[in-house]
Amino acid sequence: MIETPVLFAAFARPEYAKQTFNAIKKAKPKKFYFYSNKGRTDIPDEIERNNQVRALINDIDWDCELRTYFRDKYVDIYTSLWSAYDWIFENEEQAIIFEEDCVPCLAFFDFCELLLPKYKDDWRIWVISGNNFFESFNPNGYDYIFTRFPFQYGWASWRNRWQKIERQNIPWEEMKRYELNRQLYSLSRCKTNLLTKKEEKIFLFLKKNPAWDYTLGFTMKKEGAFGIIPAVNLVQNIGHIGEHDKGDKSIVHNKVTFSSDVFNIKNSPPFIVPDFKYDQHLFFHMFYKRSSFFYRIWNKMLHILK
Repeated sequence: MIETPVLFAAFARPEYAKQTFNAIKKAKPKKFYFYSNKGRTDIPDEIERNNQVRALINDIDWDCELRTYFRDKYVDIYTSLWSAYDWIFENEEQAIIFEEDCVPCLAFFDFCELLLPKYKDDWRIWVISGNNFFESFNPNGYDYIFTRFPFQYGWASWRNRWQKIERQNIPWEEMKRYELNRQLYSLSRCKTNLLTKKEEKIFLFLKKNPAWDYTLGFTMKKEGAFGIIPAVNLVQNIGHIGEHDKGDKSIVHNKVTFSSDVFNIKNSPPFIVPDFKYDQHLFFHMFYKRSSFFYRIWNKMLHILK
């Protein structure tokens, strides 16, 4: 049984939600927050599928303090997730968070329980992630890595970080003029320019679609913050099972998780700074390499052959 409160935010995908719920069930959190948006009547079977998700509450067979937030009216996905995360951080100082398609292994709960108290007062750290998509590359051999690319497919954080997110008026123009990417990353100007162009598109996207994860990322960059990832992948993003993945999705989806139920930390990084070698490796393989002309041509040829 784990002490850290757990939030499960699920909607209308029972085939995924069941897997994630069963993984949480194994951990037996003492405080369990269950959030569900309302299904839409104009979409066939969505009400029924969402009711199947909500019915998972009947499978809670461990002793826990259960809190539910089941909406009686549908809201858009952005409003929905912001409100779910606001809800738990209004009530808890720290939390572990899963959406319905992020399946953790037991070791991830152990990982969070070890590191949440350790870094709660260190404002450089904003996210503890369960994802490592390049676990074969660990340049320093530590049990966890500080990185500026902590994905949130299963993650943990603290109330004071969440409440500090800049939800409006992201200072994007100032960040560009300051050449913030050049100063944060040990990358060539060509590569930082590519990253800036990608972020420009994200910033324009956010003007119409206030996604919490992109907003968090901009705030972390503005604050000079970073996150922690495990040396091995601890949470599997299953949200694209059965679909044809393209581009970066083939990296971040369906990656097998660590087989152990516990996470032993024997070799911690001696300095609290992002690992430039890891970040360069991730950037090159996830962003830069996949943006090159020759890579895109090669990728199209592979899809045609398949």
